[in-house]
Amino acid sequence: MQLNCPNCNDAGPHGVHSAAAQRYMCKACGRTFRARAAQAATVAKPVDGNRFVITCAVSGSPVHAPFLKSLQQYCRENGARLIVVPVAYRNPTSNLEKPHEWFAPELARYMAADRLELCPGVLLLADVPTQPTAVRPLSGLHTMSGDSHGIFAHPKIALESVPVAIGRAAKLVMTTGAVTEPVYSKSKAGKKGEFHQVQGAVVVEWDGRAAHFRHLNAGKDGSFCDLDRKYSASNAKRACHRARVLALGDLHGVRHDPEVLEATVFAADSMVNTLQPETIVLHDVLDFQSASHHNDYFERFKLRRAGNDDVYGELRATADLLGRIAATGAEVVLAGSNHNEHIYRWLENHHNAQDVHNAIVYHETKLEMLRALAAGRELDPLEYWVRKLLPDSGNIRFLRRDESFIVDGVEYGQHGDKGINGARGSLHGMTKAGAKLVIGHSHTPGIADGVYQVGTSSQMAMGYNTGLSGWRHTHCVQYASGKRTLIHIVNGKWRVAA
Repeated sequence: MQLNCPNCNDAGPHGVHSAAAQRYMCKACGRTFRARAAQAATVAKPVDGNRFVITCAVSGSPVHAPFLKSLQQYCRENGARLIVVPVAYRNPTSNLEKPHEWFAPELARYMAADRLELCPGVLLLADVPTQPTAVRPLSGLHTMSGDSHGIFAHPKIALESVPVAIGRAAKLVMTTGAVTEPVYSKSKAGKKGEFHQVQGAVVVEWDGRAAHFRHLNAGKDGSFCDLDRKYSASNAKRACHRARVLALGDLHGVRHDPEVLEATVFAADSMVNTLQPETIVLHDVLDFQSASHHNDYFERFKLRRAGNDDVYGELRATADLLGRIAATGAEVVLAGSNHNEHIYRWLENHHNAQDVHNAIVYHETKLEMLRALAAGRELDPLEYWVRKLLPDSGNIRFLRRDESFIVDGVEYGQHGDKGINGARGSLHGMTKAGAKLVIGHSHTPGIADGVYQVGTSSQMAMGYNTGLSGWRHTHCVQYASGKRTLIHIVNGKWRVAA
């Protein structure tokens, strides 16, 4: 074979030293070396269609028949193409001969193992092998899809945000869930894989301008909800029950994105009007830009020039916004959050007592808090002003820090800034709690094991977020089944028009 020897640079031809290992021996100096033919770069193949459902099948595992029927029904009803990606798994503890070398025959016509471009900016990397028992299946895969969103086959459901330039919605990478039954080795890794496997799939919709993603998360009977519809093996598509909870991305009051709240709450075809959630959970309702301790001298000057340093004005605008959300009829729950607590920091600083522009609200709030303490109770200053400015606020509930709010086994009382044992909060750090959680704070959506993190409902450029950003306009819905999914607002839309 004509290869240059790395030792003496002799061009050969050289003899074969080991064909299996692709090693050669130089005829001139006797050096053995390895050489492989260069591989061409993988190019994604474009596919036709505007709606896809992607899941995976683990080798050596039977199909979850009810879930497959539900997916088939979904695809028929919505004109979607079902794609099943094969995932190889070698089970060393199985009694069967070569148990890992077969896939459920029912899935053969849906199988795809190539890299596919589902729509502009969305890649299905079916050619990238993943380990079904991996704890963090997206580790090391964030850049493989380049500038495009990336979907990887794996029996867990995971999602991570990849930072981009400020002002743009972050890139997403995600895994699919599986359409096969969990069959793993009788080892620690196998048992962990079995525990975390989800009967699930990813829906990708293209509206001509942008892609919309969301996960389908099935119950044991194979049925699942997608937005306001339920699909099951009985082929009876029907309206879903009211959503149990809609947790919005961090609100930030006067600095919310109007387009996002229109799509989420106020428009005729908004998420709230369509899903009819029983409860709406809000994080960081108060931004407190008007007097935040983060504002330096020059920022305070700019706020004063623009007339945005009026604390009472911000509290009134925030209360008005809360009132509009509460008018939907849902129970509105405010999780204890760090931005809501900025008003405490403002009141603690005695220098702010000299701020004549905000003197009345400063001294009134402090006096009411002192009176409450003297009476043996505590007063939340944000709640005080909301109740005062919004008399009809009976369906608004304020959670104290660390106050639990659980709906069907899912905890909504944690904001996400406080981690375990005093650590800073993070998506993956929260997984150690071993609980189902929905958190906010980072403005960066994600899914890791039982923890879902919402994004933001605020403007994308807030002044304090510099450098690359993983922010995205993302909410979390919990269906009547108890299953959750993240829904992203893209270009003012939360789904492709029905």
